[in-house]
Amino acid sequence: MAPLLQDDHQLVLIDLPGHGESRHTPGAYRLQDTAEFVKRVLDHVSVGPAWLFGHSHGAHVSLVLAANSPHLVTGIIDGDAPLGRERMRAHQAKSRDLTLAWRALTGRGLTPEQVAERLLELEIRPEPDRSVSFRELFGPGHPYILELSRSLACHDGDLLDAILDRFDDTYAALEGASLLERLRCRLVLLQADPAAGGLLTQEDIDMATRALGDVTTIRLTGVGHGLQLQDPRQVADAVRSAVGAERRVA
Repeated sequence: MAPLLQDDHQLVLIDLPGHGESRHTPGAYRLQDTAEFVKRVLDHVSVGPAWLFGHSHGAHVSLVLAANSPHLVTGIIDGDAPLGRERMRAHQAKSRDLTLAWRALTGRGLTPEQVAERLLELEIRPEPDRSVSFRELFGPGHPYILELSRSLACHDGDLLDAILDRFDDTYAALEGASLLERLRCRLVLLQADPAAGGLLTQEDIDMATRALGDVTTIRLTGVGHGLQLQDPRQVADAVRSAVGAERRVA
């Protein structure tokens, strides 16, 4: 998605700890730990205040950062991330088997190509009585498979352990309305299509509206929780609409 935005905006592309080329920090994957890491990056490159675009876990990190360091943040684009801890707990319980399968692909020295082959054989259950493989759902050349395989090949498995086994500690800072009420910036909710597997619900939107009053919701069509991995142009257009003329986006 970045190539679609880089001509109009100054972008800071951050690999969170345990992701991509950033170092592994086992035992330090709480939201507040990662928010502090992003704060140090923004301080180092001196771009704040900036808009933060966070997809899923990254959105939770962005919320915590904005609450703790309001001077760095102009606004947040929440990429389909539930706003309350219990909503996240329910999602993680539902997707636990898939997360365990992803965990088994980390830390084994596999190449992205090897990870992709194993990903394609994994199955999900879009409905209780129906399962479908990633191969059937996406196919081997789909951007979602390519990006997820690159990500898992670099992932610190302890990051997934933090979600699977240390949920309460990892998500302690995701305090729902109490966290939202601490924000002093704009909030844009980027809602994936519920029919395609989106996670952000009307309940989340109502919570944010009660806490902040002025909240913008952009609803995507035919795009699931994978967002920019599924339709980068539609998501880039939504980001562009949200930030307007503001050039700094992280």
